[in-house]
Amino acid sequence: MPNDPQRQNPQPGRDLQQAQPVLPGQRREPQAPQHPQHPQRYAEARAHRVMDRAADAVWREVRDFPALAAWHPGIASSTAHPGNPRVRDLVTTDGIRLTEALHAVDDTLMTLEYGFVAHPFPLTDYRARMEVRPEGDTRCSVTWTATFRPAEGDGAALAAQFEAGVFVVGLEALAARGRG
Repeated sequence: MPNDPQRQNPQPGRDLQQAQPVLPGQRREPQAPQHPQHPQRYAEARAHRVMDRAADAVWREVRDFPALAAWHPGIASSTAHPGNPRVRDLVTTDGIRLTEALHAVDDTLMTLEYGFVAHPFPLTDYRARMEVRPEGDTRCSVTWTATFRPAEGDGAALAAQFEAGVFVVGLEALAARGRG
């Protein structure tokens, strides 16, 4: 089975580098190939948002790993992988299919970490983290970060796309859920 997480390559995404889709608003620019004697560096995407919502309420939504589509407007569907709620299958609103695996959850610190199992992006070693922090009784802050090795270049353009098109949009929607 192509989406069976037990049968995946230990370095997810390596076999999918050829696809290299263009994300919304992104232009494909020709780039020089990377040379083996110059190791790739990690790129980082980051977004932070203070919300007028209690940390516990936000954490309950973030922690429900298979339910990302319930609050993220860029995700058309999000379902638990059959037999493993720590793996979610996603379809974005523009049709991109992803599989992500939950690596760690800490309910005391309100953090979770996950990574790509299957994806079409030109990167490897994607690891993301979401942190919810109380800011008093009725406010919180959420930080969403990801690190990855870009297949080409320094990854700045792809990091910017994750920040603006995934993280910021998602955090804005999560914050708005408390205003309804």
